Amino acid sequence: MQSAEKTSLSKSNSLTNDSFAVPLRPSSPKASSVRPKVGTPPRRSVNPHALAMSMTSNETEPSLLGKSILQSTFSDGHYSRPDFDISVIKDKTVVENAAEPERNPENEKRIAEMKTFQLAYLTAKMESNTAKLKNEAEIRILQELEEEEALHNDLWEKKRKFLLTEKNRLAHELLDLQIAALTPVAEAAKQFTKEYKSFSTAVDTTRHELPVKNFYIAGDRREFLDKAEACLEEIEKLLVECTDGDYKDNSTSLDCLRDIKMTSKDISQQLAGAFSELLELSSLVSRHTIYVQQGIEEGQLGTARTHELYCPKNSHPQRRDVATGGEWRQRTQEQWRGQGKVLVRGTEEDEQGKGIVPLGTCQTMCPTRELRDREAQNRLHRFEILAGTEKDRRPRGDPLHAVKEYSRPAAGKDLTNSTDLRPPAVLLKTVCYLIDDIAASPTLHPWSEVYSFVFDRMRGVKQDMIIQRVSGLDCVAILERTVRFLIYASYHLCGEPLGLYDPIINDTHLQENLSWLLDCYATGLGPHPNQEEFQALGLLYNLGSARATQHIMALPAKLRSTPSIRLALSINRAHLERNPVRLLRLAQRLNFLQCCALHRHLVTCRRDLLLIFSHAYSSRNCWFPLDTLAQLLSLDTSLTTQLCETYGMEVNHDNKVVFSKAGFTEPEQGKLYCQVYHSLVGEKQRDLTVGSIIHGCA
Repeated sequence: MQSAEKTSLSKSNSLTNDSFAVPLRPSSPKASSVRPKVGTPPRRSVNPHALAMSMTSNETEPSLLGKSILQSTFSDGHYSRPDFDISVIKDKTVVENAAEPERNPENEKRIAEMKTFQLAYLTAKMESNTAKLKNEAEIRILQELEEEEALHNDLWEKKRKFLLTEKNRLAHELLDLQIAALTPVAEAAKQFTKEYKSFSTAVDTTRHELPVKNFYIAGDRREFLDKAEACLEEIEKLLVECTDGDYKDNSTSLDCLRDIKMTSKDISQQLAGAFSELLELSSLVSRHTIYVQQGIEEGQLGTARTHELYCPKNSHPQRRDVATGGEWRQRTQEQWRGQGKVLVRGTEEDEQGKGIVPLGTCQTMCPTRELRDREAQNRLHRFEILAGTEKDRRPRGDPLHAVKEYSRPAAGKDLTNSTDLRPPAVLLKTVCYLIDDIAASPTLHPWSEVYSFVFDRMRGVKQDMIIQRVSGLDCVAILERTVRFLIYASYHLCGEPLGLYDPIINDTHLQENLSWLLDCYATGLGPHPNQEEFQALGLLYNLGSARATQHIMALPAKLRSTPSIRLALSINRAHLERNPVRLLRLAQRLNFLQCCALHRHLVTCRRDLLLIFSHAYSSRNCWFPLDTLAQLLSLDTSLTTQLCETYGMEVNHDNKVVFSKAGFTEPEQGKLYCQVYHSLVGEKQRDLTVGSIIHGCA
């Protein structure tokens, strides 16, 4: 059946190939495995219109038909021309074609769909097989690459070992050559080492007697050494001759010299005592002269004026006794004798004997002469004007409220006059007055005006302390209050115009007073209960300073292990490591005054935090929560948004911060106001008054 079918198909194909062109369909690789149905001719994709036209042309062109028949006959394998009539074949073929049954479109459609389905199935199967083969090939390629890499690494390891072995072999060969060359020298080196040790010992024992460190030997060194050896032998003979005397005589001479030394020492001590008695006598004479002069001044001023000047401010009015000049002098003399001071014309000798140190005798906050001059020149501050005279042409000064102002040193101006200098007790009283009555009342006057007045008067206090070289507990008490005031002012007046507050001048005086105070802690005697506080304040104010850190590390271990100093050291370490998150977290544990000392570093710290985050989270698809950033910066969300925008960071509508490394920009000069971001410090003040802060009661 299949052979017959193939024969008929080949004949029909030969019949129709020359009559019309039929495009060939692509065949599947496995088409031969599908068996065609028995009795069903294979389907050709022929256009019906083209088929009709071909039939018409076949009928009208017999010669062409005959040619097709002959071609099909030859294609069947006949090599000789057949012996039959062509017309008969033509008639027979026409009859066969006419007798062929008509095709069923539905059947053809079904056959086409089946073949299409088979083609799609085969295509899918081919793609599946191709994907499997591709995966297997990729796995094999990866395995080959891994094996190649392992072999490559193995090759490099073996090569490294080979090179190391070769290097060791060459080193051993070189060492063998060196050993062979240096073996004869080893014996000589031992002798040289022994001689050099003897020489070095001799040099060490006589080094202190050598006149110069280095010397140059001119000429032949061997000749010089021979001459030196001869000289040394001669010196040795002389020393032997000198030491051959009587040892008893030498011991007697030594005893005599020892007695002479002790006697001279006793005489020097007696002379020192006599000199001190002479100074005491001279001081008594000078003191009497001062008392006489003060008695004359008191007689000129009158009893009432003297009562106002020398009576304490806080004493009860009914207990104020008007003392005469002699009684006052007697009380003052007893007080000075109790203090053990030796006065020479209103001065005392320095403890180190470097010179004469003046001693203050003014018992008021402002010397009488200065108050009189300032009244005449109309230079009284409104805090110093006597009540009721404010509207006068020349207001009068209140002796109980006037404070000595700072006076610049100038040529011809005598600042060492004892009547113009205040003793340490009066200086401490002046500082307490400035704090309690002036600085603690900012609601009555602008605080910038209060600061200007107190700052100038504290400079005058410092000037008197320097002239008198004040030390001890009074000096420490004054400096502690001064440092607290300047630290609080650096925070409270931050951002004020330069006409009202100059931060550079304030910082200069703060550093000077703080350095003086720390030096008093290091050199002074007596208990210092506030030393821990000011050591920590000094480190927080000078955060990142190598000098301040070195000073703290040099403190005793017991003082360095106190909580305040340990916390300050931790903050300083976070600052040095550029860890602003840890620094701001530790700053939450500081008290108010410590935060005031730290506040000038907060702007830089927050700037570093934003810069680090700008590099760490620089991505279009990356954002950071605004609330979390506000907690890290110790600010509220509105101030955090404002700070981010100042540095060029974007905050979207969902309260997310979009960091950008390229978008970070430094703010313009004067655009970033420090006092706006003081919430970390302001929250800790609460109900603390200025007086309690400066006196250390916080």
